Amino acid sequence: MVPNEMKLLNMLSNNDVTFFVPPYQRNYEWTTEQCEAFFDDVEKTYEKNSHGHRTEHFFGSITYFQTERPFGQTNELVLIDGQQRITTTMLFLCAVRDISDDDALKNFINNKYLRNANARDEDNEYKIKLKQVETDWSVYVHLILQNALTDKEKTTIIYKNYRYFISRLTQFEQNGKDAARLIDLGLNKFSVISIELEPDRNEWENPQEVFESMNSLGKPLSLADLVRNYLLLGLNGKTQETLYKKYWLHIEQTLPGQVSNYIRDFMQWHYKTSYKKATEANYKELYRIFKEIFSGLGAETVMKKLSNCASLYASLLPDGKTGHPSIDYELKDIQFLRVTTAYSFLLALLDAWKGEAFSDDDIVSILHVFKIYIIRRRILGLTQAENKAFPLYVNYLDQLENAPDKGKAMLDILAHQENRLRLPNDIELGRYLETANFYNLQSCRFILSLIEEKLTKNRPGDEKIQIEHIMPQTLNQSWKEELGPDYETVHQEYVNTIGNLTLIRHNQELGNKSFSLKKEVYENNAGLQIARTDITNRKKWNKASITNRARWIIGYLLTEVIPIPEEMRRTNNFKIKATRGLSFLELQLIGETISFCPDSSITAKVVSDKEVEFEGRRWLLSPLTRELFRRMGMLNKSGAYKGSQYWSFDGIKLSSII
Repeated sequence: MVPNEMKLLNMLSNNDVTFFVPPYQRNYEWTTEQCEAFFDDVEKTYEKNSHGHRTEHFFGSITYFQTERPFGQTNELVLIDGQQRITTTMLFLCAVRDISDDDALKNFINNKYLRNANARDEDNEYKIKLKQVETDWSVYVHLILQNALTDKEKTTIIYKNYRYFISRLTQFEQNGKDAARLIDLGLNKFSVISIELEPDRNEWENPQEVFESMNSLGKPLSLADLVRNYLLLGLNGKTQETLYKKYWLHIEQTLPGQVSNYIRDFMQWHYKTSYKKATEANYKELYRIFKEIFSGLGAETVMKKLSNCASLYASLLPDGKTGHPSIDYELKDIQFLRVTTAYSFLLALLDAWKGEAFSDDDIVSILHVFKIYIIRRRILGLTQAENKAFPLYVNYLDQLENAPDKGKAMLDILAHQENRLRLPNDIELGRYLETANFYNLQSCRFILSLIEEKLTKNRPGDEKIQIEHIMPQTLNQSWKEELGPDYETVHQEYVNTIGNLTLIRHNQELGNKSFSLKKEVYENNAGLQIARTDITNRKKWNKASITNRARWIIGYLLTEVIPIPEEMRRTNNFKIKATRGLSFLELQLIGETISFCPDSSITAKVVSDKEVEFEGRRWLLSPLTRELFRRMGMLNKSGAYKGSQYWSFDGIKLSSII
């Protein structure tokens, strides 16, 4: 390892070498914020030196190793650290050249810093002094060679930072200053520590280990950076470039900004376990696990699998598509519900589909059932334990593959999870929806759109509709009269409930117009069946109207839009621990009234997980059952009773619900 202090521009002016950003490096990521700090530092250094205060600015370290090319060709300085700083410097110099009217200055910057005069004519990529990673290469080349850029290339970070420097330099010169002097007294005073690694001589100067320890401005390497490095760095330069272009470039282009998340979900799928979310705090830990999982496989094998599955993962993201309309229809809804914790399971499912383990119809039915499961849970605000449980669902793929009815098999799997992961039944959902603030539910408009779609076979687009309060959020006098003397209580309790909500077109502002005027719009101009059904047939809109419509819309939602089989509608759709026995908490019955089967006029109120209240006293269910049979003179010989067999809720025995 050979460190040397030197001037940045002296280092960049060497035409015997070309700086090379290897494929395993991260893309250029400096934002306007870092470019602003860079320009400010150049300007401050210029100001001090122009006023006679001799000063320099330390610009950090540049770490590299040199590879020799055949005689007569320029060598490569392979950058391990310093890519972001050198690229930014080149963009700055490029901007100075392009605002200048001095042809001599333009040629000097081109020949000294931006282009390599010593490169042979056929060495096209070596004519550019700094060879970028593939994703940044085309736009960088066009800027250096002063070619026209496409609209897409003008959206890149490289171009935006170049335009930032153009703007700052233009302003600088408009203030009567000279950009050439800014280089001479500013950038020319930037010093760096150049660190040359010599891995051929010293095995401890391993570029891979050095790269993993490097940060750029304190920003840690992402999981994607670390994995790309791990897979590529141990290979020779030609193989690195070949595999990068063949596999990794496709991953980056297919999943911009999502590669680290993808790798984490890919790991969860293949190791069938859950890992922490991919964040800066967890990148190194996830990287360590990645190496443990895939250490026995060759780099190309792993990269090929990652590349092949990248398009499938993209179909799970917003605007992603598999190319199969019915599958994309279900995935779009799942995307809207933001079930990112299930992406590893869904990725494995789609990969099995591509491998022809499942037919198109199989996948549609599995996804549809999963969507219903998620919607039912989201209505109740249930998300607990999903992040740890959903990745483990990959263990059910064989069970699904061997099942004759894939949708039913998926439903059975979801209905036999623990209570926290339960598939909510109609009783729990119906009871909640009667009084819940449905308007504040994140998926309120989505669910109302599903109802409209079921009614009309056409789902309105989100951009065309909004949620309408039939009884308005602000009451005027006519509405107070409409609601009656207890208008304040009715408004407070029912304004945001599902019975008082509908959908309406964005351009229809009804506010607190009277119910009769709203009905006319709903009937003639709304273009939505949900705005007419069980609304326009009513003469008044009050508490009774709202509660009656709530019963209809809840029933329609549960039986037509997010239905589950009849045998599941009132039963517990989760796995009950055998050792616990009857649990009113798990049955979601606390606060409800249950009936004694031999005489339905006898009732008890559930007051805790194990107890009911009867005649002002708390009882466990089995002792209460024994007491009632004693009073009836029907006590059996043993005097032992299993209470759940003799009590019912909503016409169903508790033992059947369990």
